[in-house]
Amino acid sequence: MKTKKERIFYYDFLRAFAIIAVIVCHVDLFLGPLTTQAQIIGQMTFHDLGRVGVPIFLMISGALLLNREYDLKDFLKRRFARIVYPFIFWIILIMAQLLYLHTSREGMWNTFIGHPSITWYFWTLIGIYLFIPIINTFIKKYGEKGCKYFLAIWFFTIILKTFSSYPLFPDFNLDCFAGYVGYPVLGYYLNTKEFRLSDKKMCIIGLVMLIISLAVFVYLDYRKMSYISLIYLNVPIVFMGSGMYLFVRYLDRITSFKHIKDNFIGKMIVSISICSYGMYFSHPIIIRILESFEIKSNLLFPVMFVLTIFLSWLLPYVFSKIPYIKKVCGV
Repeated sequence: MKTKKERIFYYDFLRAFAIIAVIVCHVDLFLGPLTTQAQIIGQMTFHDLGRVGVPIFLMISGALLLNREYDLKDFLKRRFARIVYPFIFWIILIMAQLLYLHTSREGMWNTFIGHPSITWYFWTLIGIYLFIPIINTFIKKYGEKGCKYFLAIWFFTIILKTFSSYPLFPDFNLDCFAGYVGYPVLGYYLNTKEFRLSDKKMCIIGLVMLIISLAVFVYLDYRKMSYISLIYLNVPIVFMGSGMYLFVRYLDRITSFKHIKDNFIGKMIVSISICSYGMYFSHPIIIRILESFEIKSNLLFPVMFVLTIFLSWLLPYVFSKIPYIKKVCGV
């Protein structure tokens, strides 16, 4: 008889934070006019903090999937089933809504392929999962040294991308190390690395990294500098993701979460985490529905933001209670 695996709360916290952060990036349309500099900077800070959601999702994947024993065929079958079936289910609903809104064929096709659309993450995830078994074998053989080797070259490509200098020369190609695949390796490294400093100091370091890198990101955004043109592949966002991951990991280790794990807040965090993949696809549906009410108000924005999160969670949660549908709704 199989025993149910105990959930790791800080993974749930990070995953819940990540999906809320993703939604943060898409609710600007509920804001009213921004008339002061403070309002503009506040909106940018709120929005740019949301950018850390995707890196966190990918880092969690690496922490959970790397340095594991599994059969290649079984891994691909199980992993692809977990992301492909929900995609098919949600893309049908998304397309039905777009059809109802009289969206053009070109617009619907672009939504499907993720150009531009939230579905880009699904196609990115497909590519990463195809590469995970290769990275897994490499890390199992070379361990921490292999991680550092990969991350050093990956971060070098991130620096080049940040300054729009990649590839530096036409034949200087580091694509095997470049792109989103670095985030799972980074997540695994930060999850397994035992630092010499105390847990409390590492928690503070993570928080400071997050705050400073966010401030740099917002400054570059405010100055309209091209350094952040690649939203998820630049130096500030790498430090933001690393800082957030370290902060939450060590916050858990100094037992700061023990008082909320079993109460309503803790259970809600776990539920959002479980529903997060479904929420990723459901939130644009919810946003389009709420957009029809044409509410643009700075005063009501917090209400619209919370309502978007709640309904984006509620939709996949309800689907998860329906026989047959619960297997494909991403919960």
